[in-house]
Amino acid sequence: MAEPVSNPDEILVAIPAMPEFSVRVAGTRSALSILVVAGYSLEHRFPALSDQPRLRVYLKDPDDPLARRVRNLPAEQNAVKLVRKWGFEPAYTEGDQKLYLTDPGKVLDFLASGLPYLRRHGVKCTLAPALQALYDRMGFLVPVVKIRDVPGQDAFDACCLIDGGPDSRLGRADIQSAMGRGDSFILKDGQVTLFDRSAIDEMRAVFRDTVSRRGGSPRGWFRMDLIHAGFVRSALDAICDSVDLEADEAPRWQLVSSRLNRQGAKLPGADLGPLSGTLRPYQREGVAWMEYLAQSGFCGLLADEMGLGKTLQTLAWIALARRQGRQGPCLVVCPTSLVPNWEAEAKKFVPELKTLAVSGPGRDDHFHEIPQADLVITSYALLQRDFPDAYLGVQFDVMVLDEAQHIKNRNTNNARFAKEVECRRRLVLTGTPIENSVSDVWSIFDFLMPGYLGDYESFKLAYEDPIQDGGEEGRLAQERLKRKLHPFILRRLKRDVAKDLPDKLVRVLECPMPDQVRREYLAVKRSERSKAVTKFQLLALLMKLRQIASSGKVEALLEQLSEAIDGGHRVLVFSQFVTQLERLKSALDEAGIRYCYLDGSTRNRLEECNRFNRERDIPVFLISLMAGGTGLNLTGADMVIHYDPWWNPAVEDQATDRAHRIGQTRRVYVTKLIAHDSVEEKVLALQRKKQAVIAATVSASDAAIADRLSLADLSHLLD
Repeated sequence: MAEPVSNPDEILVAIPAMPEFSVRVAGTRSALSILVVAGYSLEHRFPALSDQPRLRVYLKDPDDPLARRVRNLPAEQNAVKLVRKWGFEPAYTEGDQKLYLTDPGKVLDFLASGLPYLRRHGVKCTLAPALQALYDRMGFLVPVVKIRDVPGQDAFDACCLIDGGPDSRLGRADIQSAMGRGDSFILKDGQVTLFDRSAIDEMRAVFRDTVSRRGGSPRGWFRMDLIHAGFVRSALDAICDSVDLEADEAPRWQLVSSRLNRQGAKLPGADLGPLSGTLRPYQREGVAWMEYLAQSGFCGLLADEMGLGKTLQTLAWIALARRQGRQGPCLVVCPTSLVPNWEAEAKKFVPELKTLAVSGPGRDDHFHEIPQADLVITSYALLQRDFPDAYLGVQFDVMVLDEAQHIKNRNTNNARFAKEVECRRRLVLTGTPIENSVSDVWSIFDFLMPGYLGDYESFKLAYEDPIQDGGEEGRLAQERLKRKLHPFILRRLKRDVAKDLPDKLVRVLECPMPDQVRREYLAVKRSERSKAVTKFQLLALLMKLRQIASSGKVEALLEQLSEAIDGGHRVLVFSQFVTQLERLKSALDEAGIRYCYLDGSTRNRLEECNRFNRERDIPVFLISLMAGGTGLNLTGADMVIHYDPWWNPAVEDQATDRAHRIGQTRRVYVTKLIAHDSVEEKVLALQRKKQAVIAATVSASDAAIADRLSLADLSHLLD
């Protein structure tokens, strides 16, 4: 039975909503007033930053039954800042919610550049009828961006022009004079002509940021390498309401930029062979994206959310390269805990590839096989250790780095050795949206495409420092960086592309035992196996071996938690052993990860569950399987990790259902951590073999299930 909740509001968490903003502008050529309105729903609209009752906004969240959407004052403050950037100031009259602009020159600048600027930032702008009529009578100049391909080169030229047109009364000198003064308008012969100077400034900043070091462009033009085509296209799309594009002389730029931004021009399809029927549509699109980048001489970062099959997509792409006859082995570098998983996935999905896992003792005996392999798998730690003997001088066709955070620090050995491997094509995998991690992104892209983000000092000045400082310059730098990264980062979320997946997904992750743990495991197995002859003795030995094997999975768990937390997930971690939970508490403390905790000795069970559901900055809940398998409502989590699975799936399912139950509107992802080459692997096989036995005792205890298993079954687990 679930524990009663005395006050349902105690478990609800307040999450700031994101309102829609609108402005209404009124006035004349000399002065304007503007009212900024925050809209949280049709019934919840009011002036931004105005005094409102505390729960004026308290709305149900359609995606989370434990959340309530509340007023977002920081968002309202930012919206008001966008308006005040153009010179608007508060009224002198108390209670007046409008802002005012009384400088005639700033009025014209706002009408020319401020209105489109606000619209580009998602603000709906409405002019009072009299002001609208005045605005319509003013003249407008539309800047033109011209782009043309450079024959014989992977480059294009671009320029941004503004002139009065062939029949205009305005000359180039009039326009240049206004630009020089920083104005967005021209006054001549008693008439006003407006142009969006902010759009011109944004576009020229993009051109300067991407100009080719090779030079060679005509005067007034910027020459850029084709790798920047997607960035320039996305920047133009952002200001398309203020500039015209002329690209008739740039058919190659148009095709490449459209494909890089995954807009309009469809990526070429690829023959995926035996995997054609296995891959989901979004996975086929991912493989096509990787192949298009490779064929175009570019590299990319696949950043799909956890559980969408980054490993499978990568293996399908590598197999495609082999069918096309590309030469040289492919190298995958991943965390130590994921080496067995990559090897198992390769054997399952691409058995035609000759796969070589370079790990564990005696691996140096296989170094000579690397050049002849199709797929080589190793860890970051072993890449450093083995580099001179195993990888120096080997030409790889593809190098894949799994878990990009391992090279985010440009000064680490992980980053240095990864960049020293010789390869034709590169791919990075991560479940984390790295475009938000400014301090990490340079090193990752320095591996993928050296030079694309410039040298580090230039990147720091152009992006990292302004973003860290905040303010308007930081916001513009953040937007520019996201546009620059977008063509080479493919990130899909489960809610967007995996609508056909079941509500609960389960996967098994094999974890290698560290050398010291494996030595202890084998020593105990050798010394005590011959002594265990009865069921009781066998079960006792199995329990002891399970505990030893579990002690070696801490690193794998931390890897999974790191990616999950970075992706915004909240995780329940179940273990059958309280002693193991104590070790995990120490590991999380050392890693600086906040958590809730519950075992059989916990007195305030409900309070601890409510704290986890309510405090969204606590991403992990450590729970004893027996104590927390029933009676709890933890729909605040959407991931479950079984740290030490055993043969009673009914108990595991009960625990999983703490998150996957009525009220949960998100898909729940379940991971079982299995110690590689241990008794746990054999238990999984036994589960399948004895499915009927286990099903017959679906509500029974572990002991009841064990009682139905034969002595031979238990002995086989220790062979």
